Amino acid sequence: MKAAIAIAASVMLLGSVPAAAYHLIPESSDFTGTGKTSATKNGVSLPCKAKFTGHTDANGNGFVDSGTFSGQVGCSTVGLANLPWKGVVKSATKLVIQNVQFTSPIGDCGPGNLPVKLSNGVISFKNQPLPGGCVVSGKITTSPALSIVP
Repeated sequence: MKAAIAIAASVMLLGSVPAAAYHLIPESSDFTGTGKTSATKNGVSLPCKAKFTGHTDANGNGFVDSGTFSGQVGCSTVGLANLPWKGVVKSATKLVIQNVQFTSPIGDCGPGNLPVKLSNGVISFKNQPLPGGCVVSGKITTSPALSIVP
């Protein structure tokens, strides 16, 4: 009987230990992201150069704190809303940026969750839908280079 109780207690303890979760590195660090983005709404596209600032916390979550856009006419008027956007790691190469929302000359987009890939410090997303009838794409290089680790 004591053996059965000991085994049950061991199983309960082992079951309460979380599996290794993926997270971003470097932890507790500021980063910038630069690259190209594009938003399309009602058949009108707005390609822009983007610069984001953000940080990672001690738990390896990422946050987009601000962003500016340049390039074509209208890019400088793009405004980000619901900041900071939290990036939650889902696997060894994927994360979801939550509550993405912005205003632009082609219309408002979001809020919605944006699935992205992260590889070699580059965040990429292609033809991802956002509420408001928007589709967004981008390729953003982070510095320092963000990575996902178990």
